[in-house]
Amino acid sequence: MRAVSIALASLALALASPAASKTIALTTDWRFFLGDPKLAERPGFDDHEWRRVSVPHDWSIEDPPGQAHPFDKDAPGGASVAYTDGGVGWYRHLVDLPRDVRDRTVLLRFEAVYMDAQIWVNGASVGRHANGYTAFTLDISDKVKPGANTIAVRVHNEQPSSRWYSGSGIIRPARLEILDRVHIDPDGPTISTPSVSSARAEVRARTIIANARKEPAQVRLDSIVIDSQGREVGRGQASATLTAGANTAIDQAVTLDRPALWSPASPALYTLVQDLVVDGALIDRRRTRFGVRSLSFDAERGLLINGEQVRLRGGAIHSDSYMLGGISLPRADERKLELMKAAGYNAIRSAHNPPSAATLEAADRLGMLVIDEAFDAWTVGKKDKDYGRFFKDNWKGDVGSMVAAGRNHPSVIMWSIGNEIPELSQPSGRDTAMALSDLIHQLDPTRPVTSAVNQFAPGTDDFIRALDVVGYNYFPERYAWDHATAPARVMYGSESFSGQAFDYWSAVETMPWVVGDFVWTGFDYLGEASIGWTGFNDHFGIGPYPWQLAMSGEIDATGHLRPSAYYRQVLWKTHLTPTSAFVEWPDALGSMPDKASGGPAALRNWVQDDLVPAWEGFGLPADYMPHKVAVFSENEEVELFVNGRSLGRKPTSKATEYKATFWARFEPGELKAVGYVNGKPASQWVLQTAGALSAVRLAVDRPRIKADGEDLAYVTAELVDAQGRPVWARKNDVGLSFKVLGAGVLAGVGNGDPVALESFQSGKRSTYHGRAVAVVRAGDKPGAVQVEVTGAGLPPATLAIEADPPPPAEDR
Repeated sequence: MRAVSIALASLALALASPAASKTIALTTDWRFFLGDPKLAERPGFDDHEWRRVSVPHDWSIEDPPGQAHPFDKDAPGGASVAYTDGGVGWYRHLVDLPRDVRDRTVLLRFEAVYMDAQIWVNGASVGRHANGYTAFTLDISDKVKPGANTIAVRVHNEQPSSRWYSGSGIIRPARLEILDRVHIDPDGPTISTPSVSSARAEVRARTIIANARKEPAQVRLDSIVIDSQGREVGRGQASATLTAGANTAIDQAVTLDRPALWSPASPALYTLVQDLVVDGALIDRRRTRFGVRSLSFDAERGLLINGEQVRLRGGAIHSDSYMLGGISLPRADERKLELMKAAGYNAIRSAHNPPSAATLEAADRLGMLVIDEAFDAWTVGKKDKDYGRFFKDNWKGDVGSMVAAGRNHPSVIMWSIGNEIPELSQPSGRDTAMALSDLIHQLDPTRPVTSAVNQFAPGTDDFIRALDVVGYNYFPERYAWDHATAPARVMYGSESFSGQAFDYWSAVETMPWVVGDFVWTGFDYLGEASIGWTGFNDHFGIGPYPWQLAMSGEIDATGHLRPSAYYRQVLWKTHLTPTSAFVEWPDALGSMPDKASGGPAALRNWVQDDLVPAWEGFGLPADYMPHKVAVFSENEEVELFVNGRSLGRKPTSKATEYKATFWARFEPGELKAVGYVNGKPASQWVLQTAGALSAVRLAVDRPRIKADGEDLAYVTAELVDAQGRPVWARKNDVGLSFKVLGAGVLAGVGNGDPVALESFQSGKRSTYHGRAVAVVRAGDKPGAVQVEVTGAGLPPATLAIEADPPPPAEDR
């Protein structure tokens, strides 16, 4: 018993808070001004008329003064950025620091600022960061003072800077860290698991200790591994003498018996708690979550995680959050991955920039695999004002930032050095690819380097030699050809057309050297407006004003599955929705808003069938031709019924691409598809004709949220008839008003309509496909939150959410 008591006492000591460390989240009480006033970096500048905002913040999604929505037909970025604008914006923040701050190391960290940010502290310039998606840390120790300190940030999103919606401003979290002059490097340790089995695993940690004192320091680093139940399962200890003004690396190793291995099916996580002790005093602590797993790729067995083959059921995603804009809030990023996981995806590609910390943390918890991508452009830009103009001077730091942010996440399985690089077939492209790959291999030798290749010309093979795994954008026909000439090459579909889902996935199932497929896209997004719909023009399928959404996502922008997502579940044999049925929108009614015809026909493969989850007459005459009904099923046969009357039974198999087509004349009532296995009913899908619109039904994804100023609840408002059946139509045009009372605020409302000229933030939004989705953001005080939704001629609908006190904050 004494040994147990000693161990518990030791653990309790390790979990005590270090007196010398403090983290200040820079979330609230920022002052913001859209424009470029002179001398705004100075502490005495008068900003009392500036607007008060919380960070993360995106000004491009907001309604400009005097306008009803954020969309501008003449916006320089055009459809690429959803007809929103950028420009110059300033942020100022006043932070109070303790009396002993001059004896501390003070670090200012931004997870991302889009883009070209300049930062001042108390009027002194402390740095500039061009990349809009990578984290950066500034040592401001010699610029701060006890008491009030002014942080000023100038952001310049000069348009056109992006091929998709990026947002503008401090789009990811910011914080201050106040540390002892001797401290653990703010990026934390580098954790690896070089030896992994179900019986034993070796965990190695390399930790950089900084000594900013003027004299040497004798330190002890205690590293404790905690399992998911909070139990200590391993410990290491090391001592070192640190040279004054220098950094020192300390290597430690811990052996875990019978480790819980991380995998997509079982995403077990550990926490490494590191305590830095000087003269018997605990002066710094880092908590780092990690997973124990092995990873390998080869052309004969494909991708192996812990020795088991895994096929990547992937979707590429951009980083915007639709009605919230380009900001990253943890719940918004987590929800996106939760919905993809629930739909059967097991992997994402962070197109085309490093993801947020919240995205990686959610991927770790949920068991989602991640391709972590650095750049959309290198030296040859794709837009006049994009990152390409900064690449030469900044790529090393940005690659280092990406790797530091992702290296301890078991979800990250590959580093991508770029997407569709224009110069990839040129000697300069080969040389840059080699330099990027070499740097990443130095920083992290445990994961392969990849890139998304979209051109095959003389010189492409030289580029590919710099890669460990090759991504193919829209070239499935090359999988077999290239394997014949390069049998050791490991490939995957880094982008694929939703309209060719069967062909792409068939290759993954039959060719072991093709380890997965990433559809463009898993989740719909703002910008590249209308590439996922018919009628391409000479501008690469980009739609005219007022198009805003890409409409290529298999999950729509509000988080609802489109028919193509249900079909993909069948292809993957997930057993999530074994049978589903959808009705084709009648040609007589037209389709989405038209675009100019013409353009490259191959791009039409992005387009998904115009199918709807509704059994209705669409206002057409009773003698109108029968409707086409598409049924998807992983079962052996399907049968379609209208009001209990069979329209026949058809096979569904690989030979039919797991699809069956029926023709059914509309009559009010029930449309039902039944799937059969061995001649017996195994699954079904039912659509019912709705009656007259009667009410708005509210549903929330999480009835309890944390009162931390950041947590979110998503509230779906759905039009229903008197029996509670959804009232679906292509565009209902029912205007709703959303109001949030109590311990929360309305953060945004969206409906997935790709051309709606409506505000995301005014609280007024029309329904589309019978629904709209509101986002409620918690305040910083606990209490009840009430959501009220009203519409003309409809009874008011209310819903309650509880904002609970947040749990005690962990130390860093």
